[in-house]
Amino acid sequence: MNSYKQETVAPAKTIVNQDVSQTRLIAGVSVSDGPLITAVIEYAERLSEPYLFNHAMRSWLFAEVIGSIKRTDYDRESWLLARYSTTSV
Repeated sequence: MNSYKQETVAPAKTIVNQDVSQTRLIAGVSVSDGPLITAVIEYAERLSEPYLFNHAMRSWLFAEVIGSIKRTDYDRESWLLARYSTTSV
């Protein structure tokens, strides 16, 4: 008979950066700003073809506008990081 010790694992804590005190204006859209956002944008621009980078930027800005209108609470840095990690190559 096999006996397994069952461990209880606590769920990971989600830390959401909701500090919107730093913002920048891109194409008339006010977006969160910070070192991570700047680094992700620069990385994506460096690695992506211009058409793909521009598409990703439009998608991000569109999501920011919709989120603002609907007053949606989400982690803006994580969304931007996910957006660019799936489009850049």
